[in-house]
Amino acid sequence: MSANTFPAQIEPFKWAEQGFSWSGQLPLSSFTRIAHEAVGSIDNQWVQVDCKLSMDAYHRIVWLKAHLKTTVNLQCQRCLEAVEIPLQSDVHVAMLDDESEIDHLDEDADFIILGEDLGTQKGDFKTPATVDLIYILEDELLLSMPNSPKHDACEHKHRPAVQAVLDEKRDNPFEVLAGLKGKLGS
Repeated sequence: MSANTFPAQIEPFKWAEQGFSWSGQLPLSSFTRIAHEAVGSIDNQWVQVDCKLSMDAYHRIVWLKAHLKTTVNLQCQRCLEAVEIPLQSDVHVAMLDDESEIDHLDEDADFIILGEDLGTQKGDFKTPATVDLIYILEDELLLSMPNSPKHDACEHKHRPAVQAVLDEKRDNPFEVLAGLKGKLGS
């Protein structure tokens, strides 16, 4: 199954059985948490998305495999100007109904539990009827975002003011005390 438009909400098990895959670009504004961190306009910024859902037939585990790539302007923590940061993530995540299925995974496999605020639940509370796929992909892309974005080399805006304070000749409090000692001792 392939779709022309990206489905924000999916039914993971149903779509995995049908072999869903999608490639294309999504506006950065669709990734609201990343867009919130961006500096300046994001009107013409895109996220390249290649994703596929598949099903492990033996254990009935849904696998999400995706490659995400974009560039975001973030605030440099040194100069406070915009710095262009490339973000890229390769996703290979098991989508599980509940924690009991973790035993069926390799110990280093990444997974998410579908019932944990990822979708709208219907009927039974074990399996969400739909899951917000953009939210899951955005989580993975957020993990590739640096904690402290900065230019490789930049001018510190505040360095001249700090240097001026450091260069300023200040009275040494010990010199003042030495002067008082000399006056008291005479």
